[in-house]
Amino acid sequence: MEPAIDLNRVVQAYTAIKDARTARRHDWEKEDLALEEDQTKLRQVMLHILNTNGAQSIKTENGTAYRKLKLKPSVADWAAFYAWVREDPDRFEAMEKRIKSSFVGEFMEQNEGQLPPGVNAHREYEVAVRRPNAPADKDD
Repeated sequence: MEPAIDLNRVVQAYTAIKDARTARRHDWEKEDLALEEDQTKLRQVMLHILNTNGAQSIKTENGTAYRKLKLKPSVADWAAFYAWVREDPDRFEAMEKRIKSSFVGEFMEQNEGQLPPGVNAHREYEVAVRRPNAPADKDD
């Protein structure tokens, strides 16, 4: 005969583990957010150094800091943009919760730099770091 299992103790143990996991997850998220903020500050410092030196990249023994241009479109007139998208079902590909950068970039390439109706775009440099001997398309 199997010994009786005290379900109350099993539930208690389960909820204790669940609570411990939740607490650890919250601690990890706070620590990760702080680390992410530190990385953002360091990227700003590296971008400043690259800009000050007029450099696209600077190689160090710990890796290469380099600038990359990122397209960041925004919508100035949602009504105009939606009307334009509705004209051609293939344009729904442009929709995410935000405007899809790759779609706007491709549209601009195919239309002599013109933007879709109701869309603004600006480019800004951000910095990335490549580890020594890492492939060129692998960013950290």
